[in-house]
Amino acid sequence: MTRHALLWAVKDHWHLSSPLPLVLALTLGLVLLYVRRTVVWGRRWLTAVILGYWAMATPMGSWLISVPLAYGQHRLASASEAAGAQAVVVLGGGILSRAADGMVIDDVMASGLRVIEGVRVYRLLGDPWLVVSGGITQRLQVPRPESAALRRAAVSLGVPPGRVLEDDKSLTTREEAVEIARLLAERHIDRFVLVTSPLHMRRSMAAFQAVGLNPVPSASQLGGDSDDPFWTLLPDRDSLNLSDGAMYEYAAFVYYWSHGWLGKPGR
Repeated sequence: MTRHALLWAVKDHWHLSSPLPLVLALTLGLVLLYVRRTVVWGRRWLTAVILGYWAMATPMGSWLISVPLAYGQHRLASASEAAGAQAVVVLGGGILSRAADGMVIDDVMASGLRVIEGVRVYRLLGDPWLVVSGGITQRLQVPRPESAALRRAAVSLGVPPGRVLEDDKSLTTREEAVEIARLLAERHIDRFVLVTSPLHMRRSMAAFQAVGLNPVPSASQLGGDSDDPFWTLLPDRDSLNLSDGAMYEYAAFVYYWSHGWLGKPGR
């Protein structure tokens, strides 16, 4: 399996909100039910799966899962906090493109909150470079890098096209750190603001520090403006996606740590 194919498989199928893990979990429970010696374990397994998914798909459950990652993540409040910053770097968080009859529309999904934060910081700092990052993460006949969709979103919010730079090669946070370090060095930029989601910020900062960079963090909002009650027991898609992102980050953090891709401030 090629590297691209492996990444696509992980992003498409091996997520909490993907149908495949749920189907496999339920199938295992059914198998246990049909074996006389494991009927009790089958009942316990199915109960745990159903209650677990239900909890993770509620606002309170997703908050409990994500708060250890998101707690303490800061949003830039004034230009003085990033004095001397010459660029704002926005890391992509996935897009969804719909193609038919030779036409394509891109949905930036949760990456939209990152773009909004990046544009907010861009305005706060005056007129720095805005770097958007993300390679080709979808299987389309005509490849479309994520960075292109983020660029269009930023321009639609008022950023001049000539001030937007693209990293259209990177497929992982590690690759973004390496590629953006090169891109910034070419323009003699040594101080910049890093924008990504609160869940992704700890790993991103550590990944950039591992390649010798020390950005100023500014986390996007965890979720968009919503009037949904926090205490509801009804599951919803946004909460499941939030839990999904948090579980992915926990696994990715362990993976990066095992490969030595996490640095420390000042390294």
